[in-house]
Amino acid sequence: MIKQINFQDSLISELNSSDNLSSTMPTNYKEAINNKLSSMAEQDVFIETGLQNALKEVPRESILSTKWVFAKKGKPDRFKGLLVARGFRKIHGINFEETFAPTPTFGVLQMLFLIACRKKWTLHTFDVKVAFLHSLINKPVYVWPPSGMNVPKFHVLKLKKALYGTKKAP
Repeated sequence: MIKQINFQDSLISELNSSDNLSSTMPTNYKEAINNKLSSMAEQDVFIETGLQNALKEVPRESILSTKWVFAKKGKPDRFKGLLVARGFRKIHGINFEETFAPTPTFGVLQMLFLIACRKKWTLHTFDVKVAFLHSLINKPVYVWPPSGMNVPKFHVLKLKKALYGTKKAP
């Protein structure tokens, strides 16, 4: 079951647009946020938990803040919202020892293209809308809920899968 998350109108009101787009695409930033949170709920990215439960596993300084990043893409305009963890605030050697992201390096891509050319394979491109959200996390990572998200006071989100900006995403 997907929990519908409503946002405070005051948070998004200045970002809304009055463009008349298809009803299947977000027509403003508020819809883009709800669309993104729905896909995150479908992907089982996080669970809501009390702050006291989180503090049993990690120190308060390790709880990452989050931020919405917005963009308009395509013609007609599509509104996109992306929730990112502000992992850049972690300090190497204190909050984490190593980093990993589930994305290939340029060298790996070159090697794959070389193999495909040698074997005369046909190549196709595609986009996985929520590719980063498929990466599981093996250590506890907590984030503060994004601005405007209706969660009880003193609650945080425990990540089950990576967000953009997390340092660990094996």
